[in-house]
Amino acid sequence: EAGYRKPEKIAIKLNMNQDRRADWTPDIGNPSPHVVYSLVNQLINKAGVPGSAITLFDATRSIGDPIYNKIRGNSSPDFQSVRFVVSPDRAGSGRIAAEHDTSNPLHTRAGTAYLPKCVTEAGYLINLALMRAHTLFGVTLCGKNHFGTMYFPNDRGWTPSSLHRYGNRRNPMGSYNCLVNLNGHEHLDGKTLLYMVDALYTARNQTGKVIRFASFDNDWFSSIFVSQDMVAIDSVGLDFLRNEQAVNPKVVDVTGNPDNYLHEAALADKPPSGTTYDPEKDGTALKGFGVHEHWNNPKDRKYSRNLGTGDGIELVTKN
Repeated sequence: EAGYRKPEKIAIKLNMNQDRRADWTPDIGNPSPHVVYSLVNQLINKAGVPGSAITLFDATRSIGDPIYNKIRGNSSPDFQSVRFVVSPDRAGSGRIAAEHDTSNPLHTRAGTAYLPKCVTEAGYLINLALMRAHTLFGVTLCGKNHFGTMYFPNDRGWTPSSLHRYGNRRNPMGSYNCLVNLNGHEHLDGKTLLYMVDALYTARNQTGKVIRFASFDNDWFSSIFVSQDMVAIDSVGLDFLRNEQAVNPKVVDVTGNPDNYLHEAALADKPPSGTTYDPEKDGTALKGFGVHEHWNNPKDRKYSRNLGTGDGIELVTKN
């Protein structure tokens, strides 16, 4: 409510899972450079945030030239001072190596992880995810985007691979889910100002090329989702992805129980699994941190607030 105050820092988590090289092929499923640029431009020129206070990061991947050059292509000193934090083995050429903060552990059933200093030193986060199905988790939206925000000292460092079995879509409903521990951490959900899903160009899954969606009359998805509730925005994303699978044989991974983490997060103080979610291990269990529900049908796409039947999700569209 007070607006930006110096010297507060803002970290923006990008999903760079497919960024394997400096340049990209035209159909690769990476974040849209113009979306990233527009967000940074709004922060600098509308919110008054100095570029030196903004960090774009994915601690497990690189941030390729299409995004880097889009930002640096603006000669303003603010755009020249935006920081890019990446996996240490991909640092260089203007990108800074991620450093983990040992004073801020994240406790999971896979072991103890640590967050990047660019996160723990920030006053605010923006979670800029992608709209994707996922071969292991069913979907990858804002919740899973923070898989690029963890350092496991006893398991290959900047990789979330040890967590894969703790959030798999094949796990039963009402089971522990690592995405709740992760997103409920005081330095993640506790700092997140905005959740965004870049759905301009969706893909078959997390490793696939961009595709047109059958449920959008074989057109591009051409949408951006914004919310201050991680559970709500991922619930909506799941509905769209599950509906696409019903009409598109190219999308096959939204099966099993991809919404288990949403049930667990929404009811984190009394989750169906009976888990005590305490990511800081400070004796204070998480409370529910979002609203989960499904739409009434794929045509109307209305939730309880749209229908006037409850205080849950409201999906507002703007053409």
